[in-house]
Amino acid sequence: MLRRLGLALTGLILVALAAVVAPTGAIAASECVAVESSWVCEGGASVPGSPEEPVGGSGETPVSFTPGPQECLWAGGEDGPEDIDCSREEGSWNNEGQCYWSIADPQRAAPAGESESVGAWYECMPPYPECREEGGLGGVVTGCYGREEWHNSPPPGVAMYTPAQAAALLAASFTLAPVEIGLAPEEKVHSDDPEGTAPYRRTWVGIPVWAWVNNPTEATWGPISRSDEFGGVSITGTASVTALTWDTGDGQMIDCGLGTPFSLAYSDSAVDSPNCGWRYQQTSDGGSLTVSATTAWKVEWTGGGESGTIMMPTTTSSTNVRVGELQSVNVPAAGNN
Repeated sequence: MLRRLGLALTGLILVALAAVVAPTGAIAASECVAVESSWVCEGGASVPGSPEEPVGGSGETPVSFTPGPQECLWAGGEDGPEDIDCSREEGSWNNEGQCYWSIADPQRAAPAGESESVGAWYECMPPYPECREEGGLGGVVTGCYGREEWHNSPPPGVAMYTPAQAAALLAASFTLAPVEIGLAPEEKVHSDDPEGTAPYRRTWVGIPVWAWVNNPTEATWGPISRSDEFGGVSITGTASVTALTWDTGDGQMIDCGLGTPFSLAYSDSAVDSPNCGWRYQQTSDGGSLTVSATTAWKVEWTGGGESGTIMMPTTTSSTNVRVGELQSVNVPAAGNN
């Protein structure tokens, strides 16, 4: 208790001296003093040697690393602040937190609303294996084992990612493209179109429509396999298609694989596709319907002794189809007038 009072009084004296010595409008290092094993800063001064904490991660990948402090001071020395190693086995020193930050191992589940692809649990370890009594009736022993906190950006000086964070960066490097739509009816100028009409697709109520993936590539259909290293973690991942859903434009949703390309060998126009197609039950009222093909992707990864699956953003391509109605004409039989 006496030691705490001594530190507190020392801190107040140093703050007063700093106000006299520091030039007006300047932020001097002396504006931060050690009180009760922590820093007290006046006039908006920053903790000595600590870079600004980076903005938290956004999107689905972690933020990049930031350097640790160049000047590392422990505020709990017997005779006031003392120099301390900026990097140890325990991690990277943080002047503001007065501890060494490192990635917690093992990682716990992410808090509600957070993503392990972005943030991680980080451990803050004290500089010396000393326990102290704080608060509560009789005191509660704390400080021996440090603490864990969730951060959406690595603390300054920490230059490692968790396997899940590294996997997210690998997944973000994949180039995923929408499929090239194959569809019968094909896009063309029809014999009854006025001259100068641009090519378009046209079909009729009750006539089978065939759908397929035209010219599938690695980028449009996968699989795509890559390996890389991020933040000290070697990661291998494979992106593959999990589903392809066709929106026919009239409310039907059709799940298919690659489908079967239409061929003139199928001479009967009433033959349905063996694995991906539909029929329209009403016209498009003189306009056209938008047909879209949406591909769902996933990346399965391994690395750092762990494995997992990342669901990727979908890709979509579309085309337009006009739907008309064939008119039947009654032709009298021979001999009937």
